[in-house]
Amino acid sequence: MKNSKFDTFNVKTKCENKLGIKFKGKKEFNGWFKFNNMKIARITVPKGRKSIPPKTYESMATQLKLDVDDFNSLLECPLKKPGYIKILRDTGYIAN
Repeated sequence: MKNSKFDTFNVKTKCENKLGIKFKGKKEFNGWFKFNNMKIARITVPKGRKSIPPKTYESMATQLKLDVDDFNSLLECPLKKPGYIKILRDTGYIAN
């Protein structure tokens, strides 16, 4: 797990840029990953540039329907939107 390598700002920025998630919120950021205008996965990111505790990091991965290794790949850049969509298809969250 690489939660110490990333802060909340990194997670929010990567989700916006790579997955096209639009965030809203007052106390924390909430955003939806949409595919074909359907809401597939919602992620909550604390505001600011805070370090991420391990449980929160795992929770963010789960919210995006990823395991921690795939979430690491998303944040480190090898995993892009087409790969994310493939993972969602393979796990049955998106119909083929």
